[in-house]
Amino acid sequence: MRKFLTFVLALGMLSVGLSYAGGKDVERKLMQLAKKKGCTTCHDLDKPKNSVPYRVIAKEYKGKKDAVETLVKSILYASFGKWQTLGPKKYGMKPRAIYMPRQRQVTESEAREIVKLILSLDTSSVKTK
Repeated sequence: MRKFLTFVLALGMLSVGLSYAGGKDVERKLMQLAKKKGCTTCHDLDKPKNSVPYRVIAKEYKGKKDAVETLVKSILYASFGKWQTLGPKKYGMKPRAIYMPRQRQVTESEAREIVKLILSLDTSSVKTK
C-alpha cells in the first residue's frame, strides 16, 4: 500500500511539473511569435501596454464557441473600441489604444497560431471586478 501511495504522489507531482513546463513553453512560443510579428508593441503577457494583456484576452474568450474566428478576424481585419468599455468595467484596465489596426504582416495561419497560444494561457491570475 505504501508503494502505491508513493507512486500516486510521484505521478501527481510529475503531472503538475509537466503542466507548469507546458505553460511556460506556451508563454515563450507566444511571446517569440508576437515579438516577431510586432504584436508586443501594444500587447504584453501580463501588463497593460497600449492594449490589454494576452492573459486578459484569454480570460475573456476562453471557452467561447467563436473565440478563434473572432480573434483571428480582429488580427487580420482590425477591431474598434472592443476593450474601451469592457476593459475598465470587467477587468479594471482601460487600454490607451482605441482600436487595433489590421496586421498586414501576419498571415492567417500565423494569426491562428497566435490565437491558439493566447487561448491556451493560464488565466487563473486574471482578476475580474
